[in-house]
Amino acid sequence: MDDILATLTYDGALALVERTYRVDGNDVELTVTRVIRAAERGPRPKELKRDAFSIFFRGNALLPQRMYTLTSESETLQNLFIVPVGRDGNGYEYEAVFT
Repeated sequence: MDDILATLTYDGALALVERTYRVDGNDVELTVTRVIRAAERGPRPKELKRDAFSIFFRGNALLPQRMYTLTSESETLQNLFIVPVGRDGNGYEYEAVFT
């Protein structure tokens, strides 16, 4: 299976908005709510293969910061490190950062 995360770009991540993923094969689900490009800080260093961006997810369960496997009908995001970054009346928000 290809590692989609290794080649995912900002533009590719935009296509994931509103997609829902099952977390580690259980009943917890996260939905991609937005994708934000990191602030421009001058030219990208040669060592980085892509521009930095973040994917934000929304879910109803509190998940600790760690790596998860997220599965949708069309792809699997293996070993995705997510961090809880907020909570409101709509649930919990998580962020995955790509550099």
